[in-house]
Amino acid sequence: MVEKVHALTTRSWTWQETTELVNQLKPHVARMGELLRSRHRLKAYRAIDNYTAVRLRRWLRIKHKTRRRKGGSYPLSHLYGHFKLVRLCRLGHDVPWVKA
Repeated sequence: MVEKVHALTTRSWTWQETTELVNQLKPHVARMGELLRSRHRLKAYRAIDNYTAVRLRRWLRIKHKTRRRKGGSYPLSHLYGHFKLVRLCRLGHDVPWVKA
C-alpha cells in the first residue's frame, strides 16, 4: 500500500489537480487502515499518516514549483482540512474497520 501512495505522488503525476490526487489517495489510505488490526495500531496509523503527508507535501511543492519554507509548506491543517485527506489517527470509533 505504501508503494501505491509512492506511485501516486511521483513527479509524473503533477499534471493532475490536487483534489483528484487526494481523491485517489483516500481509498488507499483507508484500505491500509482496514488491514492494520493489531495492538500497535496507533503507531502504524501515525506512520501511514506521516508518510502520506510527507509525500503529498513533496508532490505539491513540485507541482507548484515552490521551495521548502522554515515554518513548513502546506501545513497539516491545509492537507486534512482543505483537501480532506484521510487521517487515520483521528478517526472515531464509529468507523467499522477501526474497531479491533
